[in-house]
Amino acid sequence: MPVYNILCIAAHYPEIAPIRELLKTTSSMINNGNGVIRTIDFWGTHTLPMRMRRHQEIHDKGDYINMEFVGSPKVLNNLNNLLRLDPRVVRWQTINQGSKVTDFLSSTSTSSK
Repeated sequence: MPVYNILCIAAHYPEIAPIRELLKTTSSMINNGNGVIRTIDFWGTHTLPMRMRRHQEIHDKGDYINMEFVGSPKVLNNLNNLLRLDPRVVRWQTINQGSKVTDFLSSTSTSSK
């Protein structure tokens, strides 16, 4: 199964509960599709480089979340559909880091030398 990296910009809320629920729904979707989450990094709240409009709202701040997981392309398609419809998500970008975990591990070990 391929290794994917998703960088998600979530709408900023005063409380952390909406972000926690977003992470719960995305992680349960990955786990239910026989995927494995490798890392979840919260990069904090940042002012966006420009105002972004999503779901009929204009956002100037966002919470940055980086998630790395192993899953099938079907899981990725379902996850993209979920993120597209979720009002808490402003933007997201998915990167395919390798087709197999062994390819990904060998490329990171050679780049660190």
